[in-house]
Amino acid sequence: MPLHRDGGFVHHKSAYYGQISIGTPTPQTFSVVFDTGSGHLVVPSVMCKTKTCQKHRRYRRRASQTATDIEVDGVPVIPGNSRDQLTVSFGTGEITGVFVHDIVCLGDQKEKPGPAVATSGTSMLQASVKKTISVDFVELNEDEDNNTKHGCLYMRFNTAIEMTDDPFENFGFDGILGLGLRSLSQAPPFNLVESGAKEGAWYGDDHRLKMFGVFLAVSNREHSEITFGGYKQDHIVAGEQVSWCKAYDEHQGHWQIAVKSITADGVRLPFCEDGTCRAVVDTGTSLLAVPSSLGRDLISRLRHKEKAPGCGGDLPTLEIELENFTVVLGPTDIARPESVPNLQDEPVAVPKQTNSTSTCMPMLMFLNLPDPFSAKTLILGEPVLQKYYTIFDALAPRIGFATAHHVEPKRSGSER
Repeated sequence: MPLHRDGGFVHHKSAYYGQISIGTPTPQTFSVVFDTGSGHLVVPSVMCKTKTCQKHRRYRRRASQTATDIEVDGVPVIPGNSRDQLTVSFGTGEITGVFVHDIVCLGDQKEKPGPAVATSGTSMLQASVKKTISVDFVELNEDEDNNTKHGCLYMRFNTAIEMTDDPFENFGFDGILGLGLRSLSQAPPFNLVESGAKEGAWYGDDHRLKMFGVFLAVSNREHSEITFGGYKQDHIVAGEQVSWCKAYDEHQGHWQIAVKSITADGVRLPFCEDGTCRAVVDTGTSLLAVPSSLGRDLISRLRHKEKAPGCGGDLPTLEIELENFTVVLGPTDIARPESVPNLQDEPVAVPKQTNSTSTCMPMLMFLNLPDPFSAKTLILGEPVLQKYYTIFDALAPRIGFATAHHVEPKRSGSER
């Protein structure tokens, strides 16, 4: 299904999102971020009355004939009783909601989301989930089985009754569709990939039903796309094979892979010599995120005099060696004209709005992840996913990389 790109300056947060619809007989359409760093479908509820919620389309359970209010274990709510709640914390922001079971369909193109102002360096990586049982909750009385079709499935999801202003107030999309591993969800029926594969929501061989491929466009001449039930060879450079890397710590639910070494401007750094380096591959993070102790070293080694207009070119490079693949990022992928040289504040590198600069700086987000993540965990966000077609296989689990085939080369930061 196609994804759309949203953002102010391309230097800032840009979210790739698509359309889904929920309920029958008249589907309710929402724009959602497809986020491999979280494990739930979350959309705002009409029961959320804050200004942040009111800026988005909100789900109305009474309008759907196939919807059921449920507890976290899937049991229907007894009218008049209190409700289970779930609070999901992300790298930025928090959502609290209640549970519903309804039909969800992927890829509704009847509406197109409007423009939005985006937030710099935002991460939608799910940090924690907190379940609160039997919270008193007042709900209006409602009037109370369609067969699913291709691209549709019945699943449990979270309708938000509270959303923090930061960052959701400024987001142009309505909700989040988590694509994390099953243990990142409260239970398997909340997980889109697990539920979709079980219900036959998409076509594919048995060994590919829990697989999806992500292609992020780099120009207006192509469209970003997510493919369920396998991947598209057309998005891979001709003649290149997919290189697979094992996903570790599956019980944590994140798409984590091992990092063997990091090389900056030709110098192999000692950062990963103890064998504890990991990388989370996350469609919901806009930049390359690194621990602050590594970030300062990378900034000093990768800052360079402008060699090509707009900080383009191939050197210096950042090489992230994985188990069976090496991610190579050059100035065109991550460098921007430098405006304020500041190595203390986070995130680093504020793009300059003029063409007078002659120094280029890598756009990195400093992010020190809490336990149970390794202290040496990177997040491979948009720059990596644009350069490499990325395939997530929940059956193994594993992640595949191959150089993405683009209609035209990615332009440098100041040219876009």
